[in-house]
Amino acid sequence: MKHLIKSFAVIILLTASSMSVYPQVPLSDFMPANGVLGTTDFVTNTNYASPSTTTLAEPFCVAVDPTTGKLFVADLDNRRVLRWSSADKMIDGSPAEVVLGQPDFVTRTRNTGGISAASMNAPRSVYVDANGTLWVADTENNRVLRFDNASSKLSSSNADGVLGQPDFTSNTAGTTAGLLSAPTSLFVDGSGNLWVADKDNNRVLRFNNASTKPNGGNADGVLGQVDFVSTTSGTSASTMDAPWGVHVDVSGKLWVADRFNSRVLRFDNASGLANGSVANGVLGQTDFVSSTSGLSQSKFDGPRGVFMDGAGRLYVGDEGNSRVIVFTDAANKSDGADADNVLGQPDFITNVAATTATGLNYPSNIFIDNPNNHIWIPDTYSHRVLRYDVSPLPVELTSFSAVSQNKQVTLNWTTATELNNNGFEIQRSYANSEFVTVGFVRGAGTTTIKQDYSFSDKDLSEGNYSYRLKQIDFSGIFEYSDVIEVEVFGVDNYSLLQNYPNPFNPTTKIGYILQDRTNVKIVVMNSLGEEIAVLANEMQDQGLHELEFSAATLSSGIYFYSIQTMQFSETKKMILMK
Repeated sequence: MKHLIKSFAVIILLTASSMSVYPQVPLSDFMPANGVLGTTDFVTNTNYASPSTTTLAEPFCVAVDPTTGKLFVADLDNRRVLRWSSADKMIDGSPAEVVLGQPDFVTRTRNTGGISAASMNAPRSVYVDANGTLWVADTENNRVLRFDNASSKLSSSNADGVLGQPDFTSNTAGTTAGLLSAPTSLFVDGSGNLWVADKDNNRVLRFNNASTKPNGGNADGVLGQVDFVSTTSGTSASTMDAPWGVHVDVSGKLWVADRFNSRVLRFDNASGLANGSVANGVLGQTDFVSSTSGLSQSKFDGPRGVFMDGAGRLYVGDEGNSRVIVFTDAANKSDGADADNVLGQPDFITNVAATTATGLNYPSNIFIDNPNNHIWIPDTYSHRVLRYDVSPLPVELTSFSAVSQNKQVTLNWTTATELNNNGFEIQRSYANSEFVTVGFVRGAGTTTIKQDYSFSDKDLSEGNYSYRLKQIDFSGIFEYSDVIEVEVFGVDNYSLLQNYPNPFNPTTKIGYILQDRTNVKIVVMNSLGEEIAVLANEMQDQGLHELEFSAATLSSGIYFYSIQTMQFSETKKMILMK
């Protein structure tokens, strides 16, 4: 659809539209899975079948290598980790290509051949970091194993490093900065810090720059305890009782599935916290001193897994209720808030375990494969891994405007959300000719925070112009915005432009046009007409000008701004909405 607004010297256009690059398959309650590993269909429970390339026994965790797209599964009761060739191209019942922790695909012995760099005993968690390094929580060996270049490893390969034990032949539980006791979950954040849920020590450990740690290297931080030698469980903002799941979101918030307290804790700016720091928020309980389990929209029963997707949705593996519940915009939820969606059950008051495409049977750690828009859920007691295909976070274009003045067109646009957004090509058509690319503005990648963009097309001839945006993601997929049209004139008047965005919070931009060089005063007033800010009071040249106004210290309401020159004055209204 084309939009056309003309004036003598300035044309402003605002549109609201969603620039969605991917097909829309919304996350919905009780939605069915789209794929399965460990069995060839959605209704068969293999029930501890003999180990093979296609069977699983209590799978606990999934990870995808971001460098290769290969899929890893912690196959707990088979004491191994399996690797598949492609997370995105798997078919139901696909065979694994590599096994780690066992000498072959048909062995399930604990520590086959003895405790070593090639053996495992009940691995409960896997994660592949940005460098392609696989980390394994080898729970009953009380250690974390590191496999470098994991997607290239052959079956039964040795690990390259170990934390929680001084060497590959030890597995004694302990309570120090260098020992672990039943680690159940792990995650590597964007800074390379390894976070470990050290369950039996009732704590979460942080290993800074983990890939550079020597075998048996000490942790650098601890939460849930005041120091590295305490193990006391508790129910408070600074204590834990058997933490099972850990995840760090893109903003640096640590989320902990505190299982026996039936809650999820949130620690803001986690990497900078002192030992024993208090949590900043809690889900599953209304406060930090409650620990009752339950079945409702706001309660858990023994949560084991926690993970956040690119849209800011937090997924919690609510094992005892045989479901995964989802909190939209979790970072801004109040303590004890209701979940927004449920998987595995038809509603928030049912907890029947089921082996179906829509049911779950004691799910554990969740993994979100953001590039491929997949949710992976290890359905532990159905001995399978389920894949759900969900909508990505679209690039949502909420405004697109053009200002023409003095042979220049300035384009402004705003996005509410972005997923894998490489950027925007600016394309122009003159006098209904073919569109040509005249510039490129880099996007924000993946974000749920509003983004403002601008581009100026200069030295234009007078006449009619059309503009559109070509949004391009990192894989090359693209989509066009609506077309806006402007007419370029010379400067022949004064004008005060409408602020944008409007309503705003907390900043907005105010534009104005001067026909001649003159003294100009720009002021902001409250609803009583009282002057609260002077943005300009000086001589300025002819042309288009723009100022930014911050209302960070002001309360929500209606405000006014005005321009005063010797030749011209005007006042406009703007709305601050916090």
